[in-house]
Amino acid sequence: IVVNTGSGFKAFEASCPNQALSTCSILTINGINAKCPCDNVEYSLFTGLPTTKVEFPLKEYRVQQIGTNMIRVYN
Repeated sequence: IVVNTGSGFKAFEASCPNQALSTCSILTINGINAKCPCDNVEYSLFTGLPTTKVEFPLKEYRVQQIGTNMIRVYN
């Protein structure tokens, strides 16, 4: 998931960090949060932190802007 924060870009893994991979572990966008359908936990798309107490935040990737219309997402 790539988000324009207004001062740059953030990129996060699109799977629930506190669930095993399954059909329900794909995050959905809910306003400024990403929501895990497995357990209904929401995560901020600006910080990657959960809105409730769980073990792991979203997995964040590095983002480099390499042109006006191009970014590079990597780990």
